[in-house]
Amino acid sequence: MPEDPDIRLMDAEEEIYSPDRRQTGPDKKKIGIFAAIGVVALAVIGGIYMMLGSGGISKDEARLMQTKLGSLEQKITALEKQQAAMQARLPVEGAEAALTGKLDTLAQRVEALEKKPAAVAAEKPKAAQKEKAAASSGKKVHTVHKGETIYGISKKYGMKPDDLRKLNHLGAEDTVKPGQKLVVSK
Repeated sequence: MPEDPDIRLMDAEEEIYSPDRRQTGPDKKKIGIFAAIGVVALAVIGGIYMMLGSGGISKDEARLMQTKLGSLEQKITALEKQQAAMQARLPVEGAEAALTGKLDTLAQRVEALEKKPAAVAAEKPKAAQKEKAAASSGKKVHTVHKGETIYGISKKYGMKPDDLRKLNHLGAEDTVKPGQKLVVSK
């Protein structure tokens, strides 16, 4: 056989590589775990030694810690109050309250407007009764036209405006409307 420099024969002392074959010697993972446990144990023992060796904390240190703790509690309380105040000022809640108020006002106005036609309808029969009474008693009646005022009508019939108002049971602020009938003579 010709000797090829790339091909060589194995000696009996050489081992054949196999992935199934386990390595011999210490396992690195186990050593790492034991080392970590050892470090933790040393830290615990050191902490116990320091606590026991120094005698714990002194009364002055305890008072200082208590004072700082009280101060922190006060600051937390103040922050909670500030947070509550800020939440109360949120625009969403403010807008909601404002809208609720406006909605209530509108509802009241609508109710007032709904009641008005009923009041006007109740006044119409009274006015009609007055007109009939005036006509049957021989009183002269004037029908109001567009643009006419109490002053103009009273002057047309030679009366004072206050007399015309009294005769028709009108207040000082009442106005006349087209189609309205007014008694103009007694």
